[in-house]
Amino acid sequence: MPRIHQMFEAAALLSSYLSAAGIPHAFYGGFTSVALGSPRDTEDMCCVVEGGFRPVRQALQDCDVLTASQSSWSGRLFITYQEPIPAMEIEILKAGETGPRKLNASNVMLINRSDAHDIIYVLSTFSQNVDLNRIPEFDMDRFCKTYPGEASFAWNSIKNRYEEVL
Repeated sequence: MPRIHQMFEAAALLSSYLSAAGIPHAFYGGFTSVALGSPRDTEDMCCVVEGGFRPVRQALQDCDVLTASQSSWSGRLFITYQEPIPAMEIEILKAGETGPRKLNASNVMLINRSDAHDIIYVLSTFSQNVDLNRIPEFDMDRFCKTYPGEASFAWNSIKNRYEEVL
């Protein structure tokens, strides 16, 4: 399995445990760029949490694949995802120390797969109004590989419109 998929698995698993414990959290750092589609090759994963480290350790008590360990020299909490080889680390940061003190809809963006469907809808519906020069072709090609049917059709119709002009 590609390392990027393992990163998403680790983030989803940690998020499910934190959500079940009612701990507001948000991912931060290089992983966020990757989640938004950047081709950046990174394993930098950070998670900002409200309420300190103790609730996080308690939330993961019964989990076999996520283990928490506190660094004595930095005072940071690290979560290790044991499933992949090599294991993956997620640094836990306290809200307010990095980023906002309170995590809410005004300062945290929820990313889900329906965003892709919104992009496809806009490309399909408003293809005559889309400026091809404002969309990085590399990013759209990757997007079309991920969603080959509808996205490819919409993107190709936009490119064809520009080729007709030339």
